[in-house]
Amino acid sequence: MDSCKKNYKCFLESDRFKLIGIAGVGIGIGYAYLKQAKSIKLRSDEPKFLKTLQEGNEEQVTKALLQIIEKIKKSKEKQEVPFHDNFKTKSFSLLMNLFGSENKHTSSLAALVLSKFLNDGVYCNKLETLEGIEKLISKIKELTLLLNEEPNQEYLINYLKLLFKIIKIGQKKSVLRIVQNDGIATLGSLLHNEDLNDECLVLILKNLTWCCEFYKTIPLMLEKQDILMVVKPLLESSNEKIVEYSSSLINDYSENTELCQKLDQAGIVKELTQLILSSKNDEILCNTSLSLTKLMADRQISDLICIEYEIVPYIIDKLLRSKNKNLNYCGCQFIEIAAKASVSNKVLIRECGAFPVLISLLDKNNEDDDDKKDDENKNKENNNQKNKNQKLLQQTISTIKELTVQSTRTNNVKYLRELNILPKIISCFKDCKSEKMQLNLVIIIGNFSCSTATARIELMKSGVLTNLTKLLLSTNDVNLTRNLVCTYANLLISAEVHKELYNNGGIEAMLKSLESTDQQTQYGALIGLRNIFLNMNEDLQFYEKLHEYLLSLNILPRLARLAEQNTGNMKLFIQGILKILAPNVGMI
Repeated sequence: MDSCKKNYKCFLESDRFKLIGIAGVGIGIGYAYLKQAKSIKLRSDEPKFLKTLQEGNEEQVTKALLQIIEKIKKSKEKQEVPFHDNFKTKSFSLLMNLFGSENKHTSSLAALVLSKFLNDGVYCNKLETLEGIEKLISKIKELTLLLNEEPNQEYLINYLKLLFKIIKIGQKKSVLRIVQNDGIATLGSLLHNEDLNDECLVLILKNLTWCCEFYKTIPLMLEKQDILMVVKPLLESSNEKIVEYSSSLINDYSENTELCQKLDQAGIVKELTQLILSSKNDEILCNTSLSLTKLMADRQISDLICIEYEIVPYIIDKLLRSKNKNLNYCGCQFIEIAAKASVSNKVLIRECGAFPVLISLLDKNNEDDDDKKDDENKNKENNNQKNKNQKLLQQTISTIKELTVQSTRTNNVKYLRELNILPKIISCFKDCKSEKMQLNLVIIIGNFSCSTATARIELMKSGVLTNLTKLLLSTNDVNLTRNLVCTYANLLISAEVHKELYNNGGIEAMLKSLESTDQQTQYGALIGLRNIFLNMNEDLQFYEKLHEYLLSLNILPRLARLAEQNTGNMKLFIQGILKILAPNVGMI
């Protein structure tokens, strides 16, 4: 070992090692120089472009703009950087001047180059400072009545591309400026033009839907121009992009409750249901189902969609059964809102076969979790996947919760139990950290706990009651506390559960809620207390011990105060519990 170290040390001190080192450094410098030379070569035409844009005649300027556009296109294909940032900065004011030109061809080409360079807020702010939005809307207005003349639509396409880039980068403040400068009305009037080609239509719709993202009042502005009658036939277009952005615009309309009835009156609700039946495009299916989901806030429209148009089986087959998790999510949202709308819809959803599919979605959150990836991009992809899984899981649980509500009228809990959903719900609850998801899971468990003794015993044997007690002791959320206490009241219908909840501190935790300012929580605790004495088994020794324990918690003064604070049936109910706990009034 020592001789190895010695030989290695001799090698490090030798001339041979020094030569290898010098050669390595030389190769490194040479590589860096070649790389820089290549970079310089790529950008050697920048001064020429700048000079032409500043001093060239109309023909030379047009040629230079076309060359810049071509260079950007080729660089994108090769994944290279076409121009130095310094060139973008120096050319910006020149491009803005050209954009303001009376020559439509030159102006539109300058607009297209600006749209390529506009990739951050700095350039967007510069453009707005130079009144770029005002000029752009003015240019679009000029073309509105000339679109049947060639090549005006090509010019319009370039202007619309720049407008979209401004919205995308500048967002809310840019959209406000567009609104203030009559931009929405201008785009709306363009949609009425029958001469528009497909690319123009797509860009107008795309711009409008992005504007609606930032200002929910924009659909009301568009409605003044009777846009719905224009958009309706577009939903039947053979061009999927037109259908995609038309359905997206309708989705923005359905955000506004004032417009929901108008959508129905215009016959668009029926068109949307037809799209669910016919489309195979995931984006169109997402947009359409989201629109229908929002429209179902109106009970009349909900009945129309679910019962008259019989859309539920298609939502299950095309969205819930899809491999696309975005479609799964949209399908779950639709089912949840449909279930909220009426008891008959809850039954219809079950009869259409949604339950097994929803149960299978509970497992989707575990997909791909074990796939270890070292690459940074793949890690990012994994995180996105996990977030998507979690979002889908939350929505699935929320949907199942809604389907278990009012189960005495629907019998849905019985059917879900037969499909063995309870172990999955319990597993989700034990792993859950989200308070919103915990609430939905508690409501589901609560709905199962009031169904049958078998369900209550299954819950007890699963060990989930310990988790419920820990949550009840730790949460400050009024809604969660109320639902936990009501779940305990249901569980205490079964005598087998009494000892378990006594041992894990659940009964004590429940009775602390007698001090709650929420009346429903108080009432739940009182029902739970009553259920203990209404459903005792033959283990008298345990119940004597429990009775002594309850008295030691000093709940009699609390109950007495509650009896004084209440009247009528509630007062009688509390007095009844007091008589069970303390037959001798003097004990209070």
